[in-house]
Amino acid sequence: MSRARLLPAALAALLAAGCGGKPPPRPAAAAPKPAAGAAAPAAEAPKPAESEWVYSSVGKRDPFRSYLRELSVQSGALATRCGTPLGRFEVEQLKLVAVVTGLEDPVAMVEAPNGVGYSLRRGACVGKNGGVVAAVRSGEVVITEWAVRADGSRDSTQTVLRLPKQAALNLEESP
Repeated sequence: MSRARLLPAALAALLAAGCGGKPPPRPAAAAPKPAAGAAAPAAEAPKPAESEWVYSSVGKRDPFRSYLRELSVQSGALATRCGTPLGRFEVEQLKLVAVVTGLEDPVAMVEAPNGVGYSLRRGACVGKNGGVVAAVRSGEVVITEWAVRADGSRDSTQTVLRLPKQAALNLEESP
């Protein structure tokens, strides 16, 4: 059938549907055959399913995170942070104020940069690198810190905090 014949039949069907009556039966129409030189429509040819590309970061390292942070997370024993108030400061920022020896467990007092004093005993956690007080001696405190290198190895460094010299503590004489 040509288009000219299908159009009136379609209009009649719409009018009948709008009036509430049953639409008249459609005459069986033969599908138009494509011309001999024309290609078959694309809808008839099956298309291969296109796969969607999805990225998953599972198991991959974040390139914007520090490699050293991953080392400390992987080995919980290598965590070098200190949870005490003295863990907020570098060891070099602390000032040794007093040492009490002659006890079974000697005690030292340090002053933080904010002016607050803290007492130290052997084994106390000190510093941002998780240092530990190794010894409290007469006039000095020895702190051992562990530093993690880029290759994952650990180095221990010892820092000695000493009391100021007696000459610096003398008051100026007044005339």
